[in-house]
Amino acid sequence: MCHRSVGLVQSELEGAGMSTVALSLRPDISLAMKVPRAAYVRFPLGNPMGEPGRFDQQRTILEDLLELLETAEEPQIVELPYRWRRWL
Repeated sequence: MCHRSVGLVQSELEGAGMSTVALSLRPDISLAMKVPRAAYVRFPLGNPMGEPGRFDQQRTILEDLLELLETAEEPQIVELPYRWRRWL
């Protein structure tokens, strides 16, 4: 999904009182869209949750996103420490 579209959806949901968090592959775009909360991973486009078949990695990323959603007290983008091992 387009980073800009996600930013727009986040803004609408936040305006309606729902807390959101995004997973970004392009933090520059997320910053420009002024998303309230996002996590950034250094993965190839199209693979925001990690490598195919790496369910442990995907679960860890999801847990990190939920933790950010619960703990972030101000708008922020954090970089998650995971790196892509297999380049497409």
